Amino acid sequence: MAITIVDIPVSQLMPNPHNPRRDVGDVEELADSIRAQGIKQELLVTPTDSKSPEGKPLYRVVIGHRRLAAAKLAGLETVPCRIESMSERDERALMLVENTQRCDLTPLEEADGYQGLLDLGVKVKEMAEQTGRSTRLVRGRLKIAAIPQSVRDASKDFAQLSLSDLEAVTEFDGDEDTQKELLSFAGTPNWQWKLDNLRTRRETAKWMEAARLWMESNNLPLLDKKLKPAQSWQTPNGYRFARNSFVYDARASFAKQWQAWRTEHKQEVVLCILENGIAVYELIPQQEETEDTAKHKAKDEEKRREKERKAKLREFTDTAERLRIEWIHEHVPGMKKDMLRELSERLCLISIMGIGEGKIRPVSDFGYGWTDALTAYSGMTKPLPSPANPEDDDPLWFNTDENGKELRRRQQANPTRELALLLFAHIEAAITVDTWDRSDARGRYDGPMLNAYYAVLESAGYTVSDAERKGLEL
Repeated sequence: MAITIVDIPVSQLMPNPHNPRRDVGDVEELADSIRAQGIKQELLVTPTDSKSPEGKPLYRVVIGHRRLAAAKLAGLETVPCRIESMSERDERALMLVENTQRCDLTPLEEADGYQGLLDLGVKVKEMAEQTGRSTRLVRGRLKIAAIPQSVRDASKDFAQLSLSDLEAVTEFDGDEDTQKELLSFAGTPNWQWKLDNLRTRRETAKWMEAARLWMESNNLPLLDKKLKPAQSWQTPNGYRFARNSFVYDARASFAKQWQAWRTEHKQEVVLCILENGIAVYELIPQQEETEDTAKHKAKDEEKRREKERKAKLREFTDTAERLRIEWIHEHVPGMKKDMLRELSERLCLISIMGIGEGKIRPVSDFGYGWTDALTAYSGMTKPLPSPANPEDDDPLWFNTDENGKELRRRQQANPTRELALLLFAHIEAAITVDTWDRSDARGRYDGPMLNAYYAVLESAGYTVSDAERKGLEL
Protein backbone atom coordinates (compact mmCIF):
# COMPACT_ATOMS: atom_id res chain seq x y z
CA MET A 1 0.00 0.00 0.00
CA ALA A 2 1.35 3.42 -0.94
CA ILE A 3 2.28 5.79 1.85
CA THR A 4 0.47 9.12 1.70
CA ILE A 5 2.27 12.21 2.93
CA VAL A 6 0.24 15.37 3.54
CA ASP A 7 1.14 18.89 4.64
CA ILE A 8 -0.47 19.67 8.00
CA PRO A 9 -0.50 23.13 9.63
CA VAL A 10 1.80 23.26 12.67
CA SER A 11 -1.13 24.66 14.66
CA GLN A 12 -2.84 21.27 14.30
CA LEU A 13 0.14 19.26 15.61
CA MET A 14 0.53 18.49 19.33
CA PRO A 15 3.71 17.23 21.02
CA ASN A 16 3.24 13.76 22.47
CA PRO A 17 2.91 13.92 26.28
CA HIS A 18 4.46 10.45 26.49
CA ASN A 19 7.55 11.26 24.45
CA PRO A 20 10.41 9.72 26.49
CA ARG A 21 12.69 12.53 25.37
CA ARG A 22 11.62 15.36 27.66
CA ASP A 23 13.81 18.07 26.11
CA VAL A 24 14.26 18.45 22.35
CA GLY A 25 17.42 20.45 22.98
CA ASP A 26 18.82 23.28 20.88
CA VAL A 27 17.14 23.28 17.43
CA GLU A 28 18.71 26.51 16.11
CA GLU A 29 20.97 24.77 13.57
CA LEU A 30 18.17 22.46 12.47
CA ALA A 31 15.90 25.49 11.99
CA ASP A 32 18.55 27.15 9.80
CA SER A 33 18.77 23.99 7.70
CA ILE A 34 14.99 23.83 7.34
CA ARG A 35 14.86 27.47 6.24
CA ALA A 36 17.43 26.72 3.53
CA GLN A 37 16.35 23.26 2.36
CA GLY A 38 12.98 22.52 3.91
CA ILE A 39 12.07 19.32 5.81
CA LYS A 40 13.59 16.29 4.08
CA GLN A 41 11.87 13.61 6.19
CA GLU A 42 8.20 13.67 7.11
CA LEU A 43 6.85 13.52 10.66
CA LEU A 44 4.82 10.53 11.83
CA VAL A 45 1.57 11.62 13.50
CA THR A 46 -1.58 9.92 14.75
CA PRO A 47 -5.13 11.34 14.78
CA THR A 48 -6.74 12.44 18.07
CA ASP A 49 -10.34 12.99 19.09
CA SER A 50 -9.64 16.67 19.77
CA LYS A 51 -10.13 19.68 17.53
CA SER A 52 -8.58 23.13 17.37
CA PRO A 53 -10.59 26.26 18.36
CA GLU A 54 -11.31 26.62 14.64
CA GLY A 55 -12.75 23.11 14.53
CA LYS A 56 -9.77 21.61 12.70
CA PRO A 57 -8.65 18.03 13.58
CA LEU A 58 -5.60 17.77 15.85
CA TYR A 59 -2.80 15.25 15.44
CA ARG A 60 -0.34 13.93 18.00
CA VAL A 61 3.31 13.67 16.98
CA VAL A 62 4.87 10.23 17.34
CA ILE A 63 8.18 10.76 15.53
CA GLY A 64 9.61 14.18 14.68
CA HIS A 65 9.39 16.36 17.81
CA ARG A 66 12.71 18.11 17.03
CA ARG A 67 11.69 18.72 13.43
CA LEU A 68 8.38 20.22 14.57
CA ALA A 69 10.12 22.54 17.09
CA ALA A 70 12.66 23.61 14.45
CA ALA A 71 9.93 24.15 11.83
CA LYS A 72 8.09 26.47 14.21
CA LEU A 73 11.33 28.35 14.89
CA ALA A 74 11.96 28.59 11.13
CA GLY A 75 8.52 30.11 10.64
CA LEU A 76 6.97 27.26 8.61
CA GLU A 77 3.19 27.17 8.60
CA THR A 78 2.89 23.53 7.47
CA VAL A 79 5.08 20.42 7.69
CA PRO A 80 4.94 17.12 5.75
CA CYS A 81 3.39 14.33 7.81
CA ARG A 82 2.51 10.67 7.49
CA ILE A 83 -0.74 9.94 9.31
CA GLU A 84 -1.11 6.56 10.98
CA SER A 85 -3.70 5.44 13.52
CA MET A 86 -2.18 3.53 16.43
CA SER A 87 -2.81 2.66 20.07
CA GLU A 88 -1.10 4.46 22.94
CA ARG A 89 0.86 1.29 23.58
CA ASP A 90 2.19 1.25 20.00
CA GLU A 91 2.93 4.99 20.19
CA ARG A 92 5.07 4.59 23.28
CA ALA A 93 6.91 1.56 21.94
CA LEU A 94 7.67 3.28 18.63
CA MET A 95 8.90 6.48 20.31
CA LEU A 96 11.14 4.49 22.65
CA VAL A 97 12.62 2.45 19.80
CA GLU A 98 13.17 5.53 17.63
CA ASN A 99 14.97 7.47 20.36
CA THR A 100 17.06 4.61 21.75
CA GLN A 101 18.30 3.65 18.28
CA ARG A 102 19.52 7.23 17.76
CA CYS A 103 20.98 7.34 21.29
CA ASP A 104 18.97 10.51 21.91
CA LEU A 105 17.70 9.49 25.34
CA THR A 106 19.33 9.91 28.71
CA PRO A 107 19.36 6.71 30.82
CA LEU A 108 16.55 8.16 32.95
CA GLU A 109 14.39 9.03 29.94
CA GLU A 110 14.87 5.53 28.56
CA ALA A 111 14.01 4.03 31.95
CA ASP A 112 10.82 6.04 32.26
CA GLY A 113 9.94 5.08 28.69
CA TYR A 114 10.05 1.40 29.61
CA GLN A 115 8.00 2.12 32.72
CA GLY A 116 5.34 3.74 30.53
CA LEU A 117 5.10 0.54 28.49
CA LEU A 118 4.97 -1.56 31.65
CA ASP A 119 2.08 0.57 32.89
CA LEU A 120 0.22 -0.32 29.68
CA GLY A 121 0.71 -4.03 30.31
CA VAL A 122 3.67 -4.70 28.01
CA LYS A 123 5.79 -7.58 29.33
CA VAL A 124 9.54 -7.26 29.81
CA LYS A 125 10.28 -9.85 27.13
CA GLU A 126 8.08 -8.02 24.63
CA MET A 127 9.74 -4.67 25.43
CA ALA A 128 13.15 -6.23 24.86
CA GLU A 129 12.07 -7.67 21.51
CA GLN A 130 10.49 -4.40 20.34
CA THR A 131 13.48 -2.25 21.27
CA GLY A 132 16.24 -4.71 20.41
CA ARG A 133 17.52 -4.73 23.99
CA SER A 134 18.23 -7.62 26.34
CA THR A 135 15.70 -8.50 29.04
CA ARG A 136 18.45 -7.90 31.60
CA LEU A 137 18.94 -4.35 30.34
CA VAL A 138 15.18 -3.68 30.37
CA ARG A 139 14.86 -4.93 33.95
CA GLY A 140 17.78 -2.73 34.94
CA ARG A 141 16.14 0.32 33.37
CA LEU A 142 12.86 -0.48 35.14
CA LYS A 143 14.73 -0.49 38.46
CA ILE A 144 15.93 3.02 37.62
CA ALA A 145 12.39 4.08 36.70
CA ALA A 146 11.24 2.87 40.14
CA ILE A 147 13.38 5.47 41.94
CA PRO A 148 10.74 7.53 43.83
CA GLN A 149 10.02 11.11 42.83
CA SER A 150 10.92 12.31 46.32
CA VAL A 151 14.41 10.87 45.81
CA ARG A 152 14.70 12.39 42.33
CA ASP A 153 13.78 15.79 43.73
CA ALA A 154 16.66 15.53 46.22
CA SER A 155 19.16 16.29 43.43
CA LYS A 156 18.71 19.22 41.06
CA ASP A 157 20.82 17.41 38.45
CA PHE A 158 19.14 14.02 38.87
CA ALA A 159 18.04 13.86 35.22
CA GLN A 160 21.66 14.23 34.10
CA LEU A 161 23.12 11.43 36.22
CA SER A 162 25.09 8.79 34.35
CA LEU A 163 23.82 5.26 33.96
CA SER A 164 26.34 3.92 36.50
CA ASP A 165 25.31 6.59 39.02
CA LEU A 166 21.61 5.75 38.59
CA GLU A 167 22.36 2.04 38.97
CA ALA A 168 24.22 2.83 42.19
CA VAL A 169 21.12 4.62 43.54
CA THR A 170 18.98 1.56 42.76
CA GLU A 171 21.25 -0.56 44.97
CA PHE A 172 19.46 1.03 47.93
CA ASP A 173 15.94 0.42 46.64
CA GLY A 174 13.43 0.81 49.48
CA ASP A 175 15.74 3.02 51.55
CA GLU A 176 14.92 6.55 50.43
CA ASP A 177 17.01 8.21 53.15
CA THR A 178 20.15 6.40 52.00
CA GLN A 179 19.37 7.15 48.36
CA LYS A 180 19.03 10.84 49.19
CA GLU A 181 22.24 10.72 51.24
CA LEU A 182 24.09 9.29 48.24
CA LEU A 183 22.57 11.82 45.85
CA SER A 184 23.81 14.67 48.03
CA PHE A 185 27.30 13.73 46.76
CA ALA A 186 26.34 13.66 43.06
CA GLY A 187 28.75 15.64 40.92
CA THR A 188 31.43 15.78 43.64
CA PRO A 189 34.76 13.93 43.84
CA ASN A 190 33.38 12.08 46.87
CA TRP A 191 30.65 10.12 45.04
CA GLN A 192 32.58 6.82 44.87
CA TRP A 193 33.85 7.23 48.42
CA LYS A 194 30.32 7.78 49.73
CA LEU A 195 28.94 4.89 47.68
CA ASP A 196 31.56 2.53 49.09
CA ASN A 197 30.85 3.85 52.60
CA LEU A 198 27.11 3.26 52.22
CA ARG A 199 27.64 -0.24 50.86
CA THR A 200 29.84 -1.09 53.84
CA ARG A 201 27.30 0.44 56.22
CA ARG A 202 24.53 -1.65 54.68
CA GLU A 203 26.52 -4.88 54.92
CA THR A 204 27.59 -4.03 58.48
CA ALA A 205 23.94 -3.52 59.47
CA LYS A 206 23.01 -6.91 57.98
CA TRP A 207 25.93 -8.54 59.80
CA MET A 208 24.96 -6.89 63.09
CA GLU A 209 21.30 -7.91 62.76
CA ALA A 210 22.27 -11.51 62.00
CA ALA A 211 24.58 -11.43 65.03
CA ARG A 212 21.80 -10.10 67.28
CA LEU A 213 19.36 -12.80 66.16
CA TRP A 214 21.97 -15.51 66.61
CA MET A 215 22.82 -14.29 70.11
CA GLU A 216 19.15 -14.28 71.07
CA SER A 217 18.46 -17.74 69.64
CA ASN A 218 21.49 -19.16 71.45
CA ASN A 219 20.80 -17.36 74.75
CA LEU A 220 24.20 -15.68 74.93
CA PRO A 221 24.65 -13.55 78.06
CA LEU A 222 24.08 -9.84 77.38
CA LEU A 223 25.22 -6.88 79.47
CA ASP A 224 22.46 -5.01 81.28
CA LYS A 225 21.51 -2.10 78.99
CA LYS A 226 21.83 0.30 81.93
CA LEU A 227 25.55 -0.52 82.14
CA LYS A 228 26.29 0.06 78.44
CA PRO A 229 29.28 2.45 78.17
CA ALA A 230 28.95 5.72 76.27
CA GLN A 231 32.05 5.06 74.13
CA SER A 232 33.15 1.83 72.49
CA TRP A 233 36.60 1.97 74.13
CA GLN A 234 35.13 2.32 77.63
CA THR A 235 34.18 -0.54 79.96
CA PRO A 236 31.33 -0.79 82.48
CA ASN A 237 32.24 -0.49 86.15
CA GLY A 238 33.56 -3.78 87.46
CA TYR A 239 34.28 -5.16 83.98
CA ARG A 240 37.21 -5.31 81.63
CA PHE A 241 37.57 -6.33 78.02
CA ALA A 242 37.93 -10.05 77.47
CA ARG A 243 39.01 -9.47 73.85
CA ASN A 244 38.76 -6.95 71.06
CA SER A 245 35.24 -6.37 69.84
CA PHE A 246 33.79 -8.63 67.17
CA VAL A 247 33.29 -6.54 64.05
CA TYR A 248 31.86 -6.97 60.56
CA ASP A 249 33.84 -9.31 58.37
CA ALA A 250 32.51 -10.21 54.92
CA ARG A 251 34.18 -13.61 55.22
CA ALA A 252 33.00 -14.58 58.70
CA SER A 253 29.69 -14.20 60.51
CA PHE A 254 29.59 -13.33 64.20
CA ALA A 255 28.58 -16.93 64.93
CA LYS A 256 31.70 -18.25 63.20
CA GLN A 257 33.99 -15.74 64.94
CA TRP A 258 32.41 -16.40 68.34
CA GLN A 259 32.64 -20.19 68.09
CA ALA A 260 36.28 -20.01 67.00
CA TRP A 261 37.13 -17.76 69.97
CA ARG A 262 35.23 -19.87 72.52
CA THR A 263 37.14 -23.01 71.64
CA GLU A 264 40.10 -21.52 73.52
CA HIS A 265 38.45 -19.05 75.93
CA LYS A 266 36.05 -20.55 78.45
CA GLN A 267 35.74 -17.75 81.02
CA GLU A 268 32.40 -16.23 81.89
CA VAL A 269 31.69 -13.19 79.74
CA VAL A 270 28.87 -10.85 78.80
CA LEU A 271 28.27 -9.32 75.39
CA CYS A 272 27.25 -5.79 74.52
CA ILE A 273 25.90 -4.73 71.12
CA LEU A 274 27.61 -1.50 70.11
CA GLU A 275 27.01 0.66 67.04
CA ASN A 276 29.42 -1.20 64.76
CA GLY A 277 30.56 -4.19 66.74
CA ILE A 278 29.99 -6.50 69.67
CA ALA A 279 32.07 -5.97 72.80
CA VAL A 280 33.03 -8.84 75.11
CA TYR A 281 33.50 -8.08 78.81
CA GLU A 282 34.47 -10.18 81.80
CA LEU A 283 34.13 -9.36 85.49
CA ILE A 284 37.23 -8.09 87.25
CA PRO A 285 38.00 -10.52 90.09
CA GLN A 286 37.39 -8.93 93.48
CA GLN A 287 40.97 -9.48 94.61
CA GLU A 288 42.16 -7.36 91.69
CA GLU A 289 40.02 -4.40 92.74
CA THR A 290 42.92 -2.44 94.23
CA GLU A 291 43.90 1.21 94.36
CA ASP A 292 45.68 0.76 91.06
CA THR A 293 42.51 -0.32 89.29
CA ALA A 294 41.63 3.23 88.20
CA LYS A 295 45.12 3.75 86.79
CA HIS A 296 45.02 0.45 84.96
CA LYS A 297 41.58 1.26 83.66
CA ALA A 298 42.76 4.65 82.41
CA LYS A 299 45.63 2.96 80.59
CA ASP A 300 43.28 0.35 79.19
CA GLU A 301 40.95 3.06 77.92
CA GLU A 302 43.88 4.87 76.34
CA LYS A 303 44.84 1.66 74.57
CA ARG A 304 41.26 1.14 73.49
CA ARG A 305 41.04 4.67 72.11
CA GLU A 306 44.22 4.06 70.13
CA LYS A 307 42.76 0.81 68.81
CA GLU A 308 39.61 2.68 67.89
CA ARG A 309 41.67 5.27 66.02
CA LYS A 310 43.59 2.55 64.23
CA ALA A 311 40.36 0.76 63.36
CA LYS A 312 38.97 3.90 61.74
CA LEU A 313 42.27 4.42 59.91
CA ARG A 314 42.17 0.80 58.75
CA GLU A 315 38.63 1.30 57.46
CA PHE A 316 39.80 4.42 55.62
CA THR A 317 42.80 2.54 54.20
CA ASP A 318 40.62 -0.33 52.97
CA THR A 319 38.12 2.05 51.36
CA ALA A 320 40.83 4.04 49.60
CA GLU A 321 42.45 0.83 48.35
CA ARG A 322 39.15 -0.51 46.99
CA LEU A 323 38.47 2.74 45.13
CA ARG A 324 41.96 2.87 43.62
CA ILE A 325 41.93 -0.74 42.48
CA GLU A 326 38.39 -0.48 41.10
CA TRP A 327 39.45 2.61 39.13
CA ILE A 328 42.57 0.88 37.82
CA HIS A 329 40.49 -2.18 36.84
CA GLU A 330 38.02 -0.02 34.95
CA HIS A 331 40.39 2.37 33.18
CA VAL A 332 44.00 1.17 32.89
CA PRO A 333 43.60 -2.01 30.77
CA GLY A 334 41.90 0.00 28.01
CA MET A 335 44.33 2.92 27.94
CA LYS A 336 46.33 3.76 24.83
CA LYS A 337 49.97 2.69 24.69
CA ASP A 338 51.32 6.23 24.99
CA MET A 339 49.47 6.78 28.26
CA LEU A 340 50.50 3.35 29.58
CA ARG A 341 54.15 4.09 28.79
CA GLU A 342 53.99 7.46 30.54
CA LEU A 343 52.40 5.90 33.63
CA SER A 344 54.93 3.06 33.62
CA GLU A 345 57.86 5.47 33.49
CA ARG A 346 56.58 7.45 36.47
CA LEU A 347 55.67 4.34 38.47
CA CYS A 348 59.08 2.80 37.74
CA LEU A 349 60.84 5.85 39.14
CA ILE A 350 58.74 5.70 42.31
CA SER A 351 59.35 1.93 42.64
CA ILE A 352 63.09 2.05 42.07
CA MET A 353 64.14 5.40 43.55
CA GLY A 354 61.46 6.17 46.08
CA ILE A 355 60.59 9.82 46.40
CA GLY A 356 61.70 12.90 48.24
CA GLU A 357 65.16 14.10 49.19
CA GLY A 358 68.00 12.07 50.58
CA LYS A 359 68.95 8.45 50.05
CA ILE A 360 67.29 6.08 47.63
CA ARG A 361 64.53 3.99 49.16
CA PRO A 362 62.92 1.69 46.58
CA VAL A 363 59.44 0.36 47.15
CA SER A 364 60.94 -3.12 47.56
CA ASP A 365 62.20 -1.88 50.93
CA PHE A 366 58.67 -1.37 52.21
CA GLY A 367 58.39 -4.95 53.45
CA TYR A 368 55.41 -6.26 51.49
CA GLY A 369 55.10 -9.81 50.12
CA TRP A 370 54.28 -11.25 46.72
CA THR A 371 50.93 -12.21 48.18
CA ASP A 372 49.89 -8.57 48.53
CA ALA A 373 51.18 -7.59 45.09
CA LEU A 374 49.47 -10.43 43.24
CA THR A 375 46.27 -9.97 45.24
CA ALA A 376 46.23 -6.31 44.18
CA TYR A 377 46.98 -7.31 40.57
CA SER A 378 44.06 -9.77 40.53
CA GLY A 379 41.76 -6.97 41.64
CA MET A 380 42.88 -4.81 38.71
CA THR A 381 42.28 -7.28 35.89
CA LYS A 382 41.15 -10.84 35.27
CA PRO A 383 42.07 -12.79 38.43
CA LEU A 384 44.96 -15.23 38.27
CA PRO A 385 44.03 -18.93 37.97
CA SER A 386 45.32 -20.14 41.35
CA PRO A 387 42.57 -19.08 43.78
CA ALA A 388 43.22 -17.03 46.88
CA ASN A 389 43.60 -18.90 50.15
CA PRO A 390 44.14 -16.39 52.98
CA GLU A 391 44.32 -19.19 55.58
CA ASP A 392 47.51 -20.57 54.05
CA ASP A 393 50.47 -19.82 56.33
CA ASP A 394 52.93 -19.68 53.41
CA PRO A 395 53.49 -15.98 52.56
CA LEU A 396 54.22 -16.97 48.95
CA TRP A 397 51.10 -19.13 48.46
CA PHE A 398 49.92 -16.89 45.61
CA ASN A 399 53.26 -17.10 43.79
CA THR A 400 52.60 -20.47 42.12
CA ASP A 401 53.90 -21.99 38.89
CA GLU A 402 50.42 -21.72 37.40
CA ASN A 403 50.14 -18.01 38.20
CA GLY A 404 53.68 -17.34 37.00
CA LYS A 405 52.98 -19.00 33.64
CA GLU A 406 49.75 -17.05 33.24
CA LEU A 407 51.48 -13.75 34.02
CA ARG A 408 54.16 -14.45 31.41
CA ARG A 409 51.52 -15.39 28.84
CA ARG A 410 49.73 -12.08 29.43
CA GLN A 411 53.00 -10.17 29.22
CA GLN A 412 53.75 -11.67 25.81
CA ALA A 413 50.27 -10.74 24.56
CA ASN A 414 50.33 -7.14 25.84
CA PRO A 415 53.61 -6.22 27.57
CA THR A 416 52.86 -2.49 27.88
CA ARG A 417 49.58 -3.02 29.70
CA GLU A 418 50.92 -5.79 31.93
CA LEU A 419 53.95 -3.73 32.95
CA ALA A 420 51.70 -0.87 34.01
CA LEU A 421 49.38 -3.19 35.98
CA LEU A 422 52.26 -4.91 37.77
CA LEU A 423 53.79 -1.56 38.70
CA PHE A 424 50.46 -0.39 40.09
CA ALA A 425 50.16 -3.65 42.05
CA HIS A 426 53.77 -3.35 43.24
CA ILE A 427 53.06 0.03 44.83
CA GLU A 428 49.58 -0.90 46.07
CA ALA A 429 51.12 -3.76 48.03
CA ALA A 430 53.34 -1.29 49.88
CA ILE A 431 50.44 0.86 51.10
CA THR A 432 49.20 -0.19 54.54
CA VAL A 433 47.44 1.40 57.49
CA ASP A 434 50.82 2.59 58.76
CA THR A 435 51.52 4.35 55.45
CA TRP A 436 48.52 6.62 56.09
CA ASP A 437 49.28 7.08 59.80
CA ARG A 438 51.27 10.32 59.91
CA SER A 439 51.52 10.04 63.71
CA ASP A 440 53.64 6.95 63.08
CA ALA A 441 57.29 7.14 62.02
CA ARG A 442 56.69 5.00 58.97
CA GLY A 443 53.73 7.13 57.92
CA ARG A 444 55.87 10.27 58.09
CA TYR A 445 58.69 8.56 56.20
CA ASP A 446 56.47 6.99 53.52
CA GLY A 447 54.22 10.00 53.06
CA PRO A 448 56.08 11.43 50.03
CA MET A 449 55.77 8.07 48.22
CA LEU A 450 52.02 8.07 48.82
CA ASN A 451 51.66 11.64 47.56
CA ALA A 452 53.71 10.87 44.44
CA TYR A 453 51.60 7.78 43.72
CA TYR A 454 48.37 9.76 44.00
CA ALA A 455 49.82 12.39 41.67
CA VAL A 456 50.28 9.67 39.03
CA LEU A 457 46.74 8.38 39.57
CA GLU A 458 45.21 11.84 39.38
CA SER A 459 47.11 12.69 36.20
CA ALA A 460 45.52 9.63 34.59
CA GLY A 461 42.00 10.67 35.57
CA TYR A 462 41.46 9.22 39.06
CA THR A 463 39.14 11.38 41.17
CA VAL A 464 40.66 11.96 44.60
CA SER A 465 38.02 12.19 47.32
CA ASP A 466 38.14 14.84 50.03
CA ALA A 467 38.90 12.13 52.62
CA GLU A 468 41.91 10.90 50.64
CA ARG A 469 43.15 14.43 49.99
CA LYS A 470 42.92 15.20 53.70
CA GLY A 471 44.90 12.03 54.45
CA LEU A 472 47.57 13.08 51.99
CA GLU A 473 47.90 16.52 53.58
CA LEU A 474 48.45 15.31 57.12
